Amino acid sequence: MPDQSHVCLIVDNPLRDLEGLVLLGRELATRGVQVTLVPMYEQGSDVPALKPDLVLLNYTRPNNADLIKLYKRAGILVGVLDTEGIGGHNADQFATLVKNAGSTALLDLYCVWGQAQRAAFLKHGTVPAHILRATGCPRYDFCAGPWRAALSRPAASAGYVLLNTNFPSVNPQFSNGPDDEVETIVNAGYSRDYANQVIIEARHAYRSTLEMSMKLAERYPDVHFVLRPHPFENIRSYDALGVYPNFEVRQEGTSIEWINGARLLIHQNCSTAIEAMMLDVEPLSMEWFNTPSLRVQAAAQVSRPVGSESDLIALVKQGLEGRMPPVAEETLQLRRQITSDLFTAVDGASSIRVADAILETIAAARGKVRVGTLPRLSSRGRAVAMTRAALGYKASSAIRRRLGSAEIELRRQKKAFTVDAVGAVLQRIDAVAADGRQFFVREVVGDTRWMARVISGASLQLIEAS
Repeated sequence: MPDQSHVCLIVDNPLRDLEGLVLLGRELATRGVQVTLVPMYEQGSDVPALKPDLVLLNYTRPNNADLIKLYKRAGILVGVLDTEGIGGHNADQFATLVKNAGSTALLDLYCVWGQAQRAAFLKHGTVPAHILRATGCPRYDFCAGPWRAALSRPAASAGYVLLNTNFPSVNPQFSNGPDDEVETIVNAGYSRDYANQVIIEARHAYRSTLEMSMKLAERYPDVHFVLRPHPFENIRSYDALGVYPNFEVRQEGTSIEWINGARLLIHQNCSTAIEAMMLDVEPLSMEWFNTPSLRVQAAAQVSRPVGSESDLIALVKQGLEGRMPPVAEETLQLRRQITSDLFTAVDGASSIRVADAILETIAAARGKVRVGTLPRLSSRGRAVAMTRAALGYKASSAIRRRLGSAEIELRRQKKAFTVDAVGAVLQRIDAVAADGRQFFVREVVGDTRWMARVISGASLQLIEAS
């Protein structure tokens, strides 16, 4: 198919992002698009070699500025569907964060999740208006029909109470500790004083959550509790909960599938409270040790605020017995408003809206002559690109492993995904899709000797079954 468009979808965190991007990829594939899922850490090798019409990035930040420039120099359209689409404390903060990150002038498409982000991006001039689209995020399509039926069932006792934690800054899985996390916050554009204060307050919140978990396990020995750490948290730090027979700590699977099987959600400043709202699972927010620096506005607004340990214990009992007091009308109004502001709609159609935006961007660019000066990579970016091209993937990776940090290598390993994992998601989606079409996945190994030498072999292509 000579006119077939090719789109590369960058997968940041498979635990969080893979299912939504597989759904988006399938939607594109049903329209005749060649779709390749690319691990975030392999994109510098694979995307330039594959030369797609468009690459959909997981974000634009200073750390991927050279990659964006590399793609533009190769004539590849660059879009963004930000996996931190409600990052920051509000839409204005998020718009400013993205604007300050740079590279937005090089983008051809930016998909924000909701109407509030779109308005904030326009207000702050974050990206040109003509490339900005409010689409929602495909991973939340699984909160609505028909895709909710495609969610897998967690391997846990039925009727559990779920606790979701959000403490990667003080309980990191990938970095060397809070000092590194302070630098990450500073590099994102915040002050060092603010970053240090966040770490102090987050450490207290982490300890308070762990202590509260123990008290719940002891108070309700016949209730099954599941604590699910943030994907970037160190799961071993919760080993103390292992002494309780009614408590388990699990990190596999998506937050949506775990919430879907839960009776209640307990959290503090975790955006999964919004997913719980979407799935009609009541979110309870531990507010008695919350702080302004930690508070995630939308997560707090959709939740029932709980002011003390005793109040939480009482609400859990009421929730399990089906006699929880009605939600305040103000909270109900906020839930409706936040759905529109932050997610456009919870209608199972975000993947369709993103696919529409991608194909319209490709169609608008087709046949146009590129004008203007090509963006120049940094000296480090040029050296990396030249090394990859000259030595190939295996040799350049060996140099990277020898000279790079163990932390980055761990991140790379944790963010890999397999043919079997993607295939399992596709099977669940195919089983509930109304179109009756079936897809499978295969490794991209390159159809020439040069391509086989430069690509990672970790990217996967979606193929329709004949």
